[in-house]
Amino acid sequence: MTAPKQSELASKLEQAFALYGFAEPNVAKLKDYTGTTLKTLYKYFPSKEDMIIGALDYRHSRYIAFLEENCPSTRNEAINHIFERLSVWLTTFAPRGCMSLQALASYPNNLQIETAVNNHKHAVLTWLNEKLEDPALSNSVFLLHEGMSSAWPTIGDKALTAAKGALTVLLD
Repeated sequence: MTAPKQSELASKLEQAFALYGFAEPNVAKLKDYTGTTLKTLYKYFPSKEDMIIGALDYRHSRYIAFLEENCPSTRNEAINHIFERLSVWLTTFAPRGCMSLQALASYPNNLQIETAVNNHKHAVLTWLNEKLEDPALSNSVFLLHEGMSSAWPTIGDKALTAAKGALTVLLD
């Protein structure tokens, strides 16, 4: 997102999709939620799918920055930080779980959305690799991260307890 207006719209689209999901809001409702005109909305996002991708890209940047904030440099402390931050993220911004996977479930045959979701997941894994400097461990942590995100809507903070238990076994 290079243009400030585009970033502002993407932020509002992210909020709209988090609130209403992906299937329900039509473009007219998204226009109203963003507080702009259809012309402006379509200037930056020519289709609803582009609006979804813009929102997902914006959310991805926000999520990585959220994880990065005050992340310790030592491996075990970094892992604990990642899961504590994920718990806060899920509680605050994603009580229904991963928004990227929700978008993919809503548009299962859309290659652009699938690519955006896969890019997000790959970037999270890459970030974990950079933090943990151990590809095998990063893959395991990624799996627990994704499992916790998926389980959150059903079991809430018990997902954090389960992930930490699995991490204890993994790290011993």
